[in-house]
Amino acid sequence: MSADFKVCGLSVARGEKLRTYLPIPQSTVRIPITIINGENDGPTILITAGIHGSEYPGIAAAMELGRDIEAKHVNGLLIMMHPVNIQGFWARREFIVPEDGKNLNRVFPGDPCGTLSERIAYLISSNFFSIADFYVDMHSGDIHESLHPYVYYPGQPTPEIEKKSRSIAKVLNMQYMVRSMATGGAYNYAASTGLPSILIERGGAGLCLREDIDAYKDDIRNILRKLKMFSLPVKPHHYSPRDVYNLIYLEALETGCWIHHIHSGDWVEEGQILGEITDVFGETITTYYAEQSGVVLYVCPALSAPKGTILCCYGPIQDDED
Repeated sequence: MSADFKVCGLSVARGEKLRTYLPIPQSTVRIPITIINGENDGPTILITAGIHGSEYPGIAAAMELGRDIEAKHVNGLLIMMHPVNIQGFWARREFIVPEDGKNLNRVFPGDPCGTLSERIAYLISSNFFSIADFYVDMHSGDIHESLHPYVYYPGQPTPEIEKKSRSIAKVLNMQYMVRSMATGGAYNYAASTGLPSILIERGGAGLCLREDIDAYKDDIRNILRKLKMFSLPVKPHHYSPRDVYNLIYLEALETGCWIHHIHSGDWVEEGQILGEITDVFGETITTYYAEQSGVVLYVCPALSAPKGTILCCYGPIQDDED
C-alpha cells in the first residue's frame, strides 16, 4: 500500500479518512463511500452494503463504522460503500435498480457501456476487486424475506480461495454458514478472480433493528481483527458457524397467498408441513412438506406470493470438521 491511495479520481493520504461519493460514469448517480487509509501498512478490505437497497442493517452498520473508525485504528486500507444501490434504497425497492429493473447482484462483472446496474457492477469489479485482499458483501433478507443469520463462502473457484474465505466466515458470531457453488453474485465473481470473499446475511423483512446493526458491526470488527487490520477490542463469540448443505430453495408453484407454518431458525423434520398456498378466499391450493430434515435459514413472511417466489430455504447441518 502506498502512502496515498487513489481510485476513480478520489485520493486519500496515509493516516486520513475520506467520506464522500463515488460517481457512476454516464449518470448522475453517486454512491456513498468511506475510505480509511490506516496509519500503518496492512491488507486492503472492500466492504459493500446495500447492493440490494432495502436490506438495511448492513447499510446502517457500514454508515456507523465509517463514522466511528479512525485511521489510527486501522492497519491497511478499509473501503466501504453504503449503500451501493442508492437508487433502490431511496425508492424502497426490493432487489432491483429502479432505472433498469435489474438485480445488481446478478450482473457482475458488469459492462461499462451497459445499463446503470451494469455500469455500477463494472465500476466496482474493475477498480476495486483488483486492489482488495478480501471482500465482504453485507446483505439481509429483503422486504419479503425473514432470515436467521448465516454466511455464504465460495466453494467453486480454487481450494485456496475457498479455504481463505471459509477461515474468515468462521470468525463470525453466528450459527450457520453455506458453501456456495453458484457462479453468480458479486462475491462469487470476486472469488473467481482470485479475491477471497464472503456474503453475510443478517436481519430482514424491511426492518433495521439495533441488535442486527450492532451484530453486523461486531462481524466487521471480528473480520478486521482476523486480518490483523484492527487494534480495538472485539466482543467474544457465542457461536462459531457450522456448514448447512444440500439446501432446498422451495419455490411457489403458483401465484397465491402464502401461509407459513415455520419460521427462520426452526428445525424441521422430513414430511413436516412448511406451509400452504391459498387463493384469495383462503381455500388451500397447495400444501408444501419438507423433503428433508434441516434448519430453516429463511422464510418468506409475506402473504402475497407470486409464482416463483422462494417460500423458504432449509438444509441439514454438517458435522463440524474443524
